[in-house]
Amino acid sequence: MKTNTSHFENIAKSPLRWILISLVFVTLFFQSTLADPFNSPKLWILIVLASWISGYLISFRSVIFANLEIQRLTVVIILFIICLLVASFLTDNLYFAFFGETQRRNGFLQYFALSVIMLVTAMFFRDFNVKSLFQVTYVIASISAFYALLQTTGNDFVNWVNPYNSIIGTLGNPNFAAAVMAIMGVMIFTSTFIIEQKFIYRLFPALLALLLLFLIYKSNARQGLISFGLGVGIFLTIFMWSKSRLLGTVATVIGGITVLISVLGILQVGPFEKYLYKPSVSIRGHYWKAGIDMWLAHPFFGVGVDRYGAYFKEFRDSSYPLTYGFEITSTNAHNTFIQFFATGGIFVGITYILLNIYVLQRAIKGIKSFNGSDKMHMASLFSAWVAFHAQSLVSIDNIGISIWGWILGGAIVGLSISKIDYSNQKEVFSQLSISNKKVLQNSISGALALMSIILLSNLYSGETNSYRSSVKVNLQDANSRSYYRDLQFRVIDTPLIDPTYSLFASINLVESGFINEGLSEIEKISLKDPRNITALSLLAIVNEQLGNLPKAIAYREKIVRLDPWGATNYLALGIYYKQQGNLIQSQTILEKILSFAASNPISQQAKKELAP
Repeated sequence: MKTNTSHFENIAKSPLRWILISLVFVTLFFQSTLADPFNSPKLWILIVLASWISGYLISFRSVIFANLEIQRLTVVIILFIICLLVASFLTDNLYFAFFGETQRRNGFLQYFALSVIMLVTAMFFRDFNVKSLFQVTYVIASISAFYALLQTTGNDFVNWVNPYNSIIGTLGNPNFAAAVMAIMGVMIFTSTFIIEQKFIYRLFPALLALLLLFLIYKSNARQGLISFGLGVGIFLTIFMWSKSRLLGTVATVIGGITVLISVLGILQVGPFEKYLYKPSVSIRGHYWKAGIDMWLAHPFFGVGVDRYGAYFKEFRDSSYPLTYGFEITSTNAHNTFIQFFATGGIFVGITYILLNIYVLQRAIKGIKSFNGSDKMHMASLFSAWVAFHAQSLVSIDNIGISIWGWILGGAIVGLSISKIDYSNQKEVFSQLSISNKKVLQNSISGALALMSIILLSNLYSGETNSYRSSVKVNLQDANSRSYYRDLQFRVIDTPLIDPTYSLFASINLVESGFINEGLSEIEKISLKDPRNITALSLLAIVNEQLGNLPKAIAYREKIVRLDPWGATNYLALGIYYKQQGNLIQSQTILEKILSFAASNPISQQAKKELAP
């Protein structure tokens, strides 16, 4: 048994190294010279590294069949991927289905890559390499904290155009930055209870955890504080139970009361309302309701993978635009579970729930059966995993955060089977078998990584071309104008270009005087994606300016079906009808606006503009 176990430890080093490299780069990397400096490069790194890691999954697949728990995890992940793949092919826009919505990138490829990494983590993560995960977390947290300190003190080395709190970290948003710091903070804080060393060696993680907590507070992101508090609270409760039943009972009661009071405070009830409630809590209720309504209307396969934004205005409640603005929209349900049901349907949603239930079951089993540092390691990973899900219930599935949840899930499953007996697996872990498998792994990993790099090179070109196309030029100069036009078509003609970037370039053509060319490109985009309200609105506006009211009306009527509570669109449509002399239709539009927006200032404007 010892020989086979040592063989397994040897083969586990390499895949774990690549998994930890994925964690480092997906969390920390960004590139400021891209149209999307955060999500796109993180997705590319994730795909390339998952392609390389896939070589271990294929060549060492016998490890899966060596353990029943890994087999079960494999079945659930395969079901999830198959359901998501079917939903992706049934999506009306395949680009967004596979590569994800602009500035989000939550498409099929992201979740396929995360699934591969999670499964390989479960295959090779055991008690003998758990410390490596904590050590890498210290490194990532230290770099993240240092950069957040630069940002909060006004010393960021990148001049971001940032409408948020200055702490956006390496993820581009204060909520995301706080969430990932909370996950890391939970692991680092809990590690002070596990380190089997003198007090001095526990001082660094303790101080780092306090620094992360301070930065989360400075980010003004409530979800980060709540995730950190929940994760730490769960760990301390488990820790108390490990000491005595009485202490565990007291900790559970106190924790339950704290959670109840906190939830009430978030819902504007009780003494902690002023500390925990934010207006964004109310707006999330609108996002959740719209997502649930999408799923109820499209129960089997959803509205399309990462197509929440294309359907939001159709399914939003009428009170949303009256409160937040008629043009304000959302591209995500701000709840990962609702997002999966809304965009992927019941099969995707249920398999994602099953996947997380399985991780939860393995965590509980490990905590119950382990003793000493093994129990505390499991409790730490589980607490950080809970912190991940605490933010995923109220936020977007950001790639830089998701990598933590999926790796932690795989680590929990792997750690839970650390006591597996390898003595009857000689054919799997013999020295000769390992040597052959490594050769196969390198070949497969290299081939898959190369293919992914070739695929992603086009995406990189699209991002860089789009970034460069925003350059300011003197449009009065003929040469500059021609150069600017070429920049826009370089974006439009890039293979696998994000449709949104193509639309931006088309708008630049129209605004710089290349009206017919820009209009033609916008029409192409609208034909490919009939639900693109931005394209339809632009087509309506340009055709109105060109004096083609029938076409402008046709586009506005299409928007009505996609945005039944869009009062500004109704008003523009009513004005078009009035200009045509169709007073009956213009009055019908006025009545429609007054039926749901009578108390909004736009109703007064409508009465004035549409008066016969």
